[in-house]
Order: sequence, then C-alpha cells, then structure tokens
Amino acid sequence: MTASREQHRVWEAIAHSFDRSRTKRWGHVEAFLQGLAPGSRVLDLMAGNGRHTASILEQGHLATWSDWSRPAAGIAAKRYPAADVVVADATALPFAPGAFDAAILVAGLHSIPTAEGRAMCLQGLHNLLVPGGQAQVTVWSRDAPRFRSQGTPGLPIDVDLPWKSHGHDESRHYHLYTPQALRSELKAVGFAGVELSQVAIVAPEADNLVATVRRP
Repeated sequence: MTASREQHRVWEAIAHSFDRSRTKRWGHVEAFLQGLAPGSRVLDLMAGNGRHTASILEQGHLATWSDWSRPAAGIAAKRYPAADVVVADATALPFAPGAFDAAILVAGLHSIPTAEGRAMCLQGLHNLLVPGGQAQVTVWSRDAPRFRSQGTPGLPIDVDLPWKSHGHDESRHYHLYTPQALRSELKAVGFAGVELSQVAIVAPEADNLVATVRRP
C-alpha cells in the first residue's frame, strides 16, 4: 500500500474520533474570513469535520467543504446543509479554474505524505482561485516546542504521530515546515504576496505557521 493510500485509510478510520476532539475554531482563520468581501465563494480544503466551514457560512459566504474522507463528508453534509460537500483528494482537485474567490487550508497540507503530493495540492489551490483571490494556509511548525529537538535544526522534518483516542491505534504522518520551506513551496506554484506569521494553537509558544497568499 502506498503512503498516500495508507494515510487515506487512517483518516477515514479516525474521522468520528477526530470530530469528537476537534471543536475549537482558530482565531486567525476567523479573522481571514472576516476580511473577505461579503458573499465570497470560499473553499474549505482538507476540511475534516468542517468546523471552519461553519465559520464561512456564519460570515455570509458561500461555502464548499472538501476532503478525501468519506466518513467526514457524512458528518459535514449532515451538520452544514447549506455548504456544498465534495469528496476529493487534495492532490487531484476537481474544481474548475477560478471557481473560488478565496480558500482556507487549515492543518491539512502537512498531512500529505510526499513532496510531489504537497506540490500538486498547492498548484491545484492556486489554479482554483480567481485572479486576485486569496488563500490562507496553516501548517505545523518544525520549531514547535515538542519537535524542536528532533531532526536537523533549521530544516523540515517528517514525523509519525499516534492517534489512540476512542479505541483507535493509528499513525498519522506529518511533514513539519520551516517558514523558508513553506514560502518556497508557495512561490514555486505561482502564489504572490506571501505573508507569513506564527501562532500558538496547542503550546504556549508558536507551534503553527500561517501563510496568506494571493493568485496574481
């Protein structure tokens, strides 16, 4: 089984467990959505249980939820009937060029297990935006306190993290970014105006990187 197929299996297996443990919305995502023009067409890519899809709808935008997990799609379709729900692999997105005014990719890119797959995801994200469209991409930082001593300082690392909630025993593969690596990958697919920041989500210190970009 390829790495991607194995991770697909993992994320489908833990979808309901993940839903029970991921309810908090992230402030920087809410702020990004608030800055969009009213009624924007917004894609929530690698959306999981859709907690930020709810934010898109509540702020008056048109929401599309997309993820490769079929169980998660069932959760989203029941919980957010006003959103379009599209099951799709983020490395082979089915959307037409310019289909969206904006997109969010929250804590998903780093779970694509190959460099080629991550590049394909970002290229697809770029292509589905209208010219001038914005996206916000959030990834785990390799300098988060729990990972700081691992690997080679200053370089991205790949880690396998267990998921043992609700009777599961699975392994999630994550690629953890440096700011330089994230900026480079975004620019490589054509994004402009790359603005990077760091936020603390779980740890008291910054543990996630946030990139805001636009399609020229």
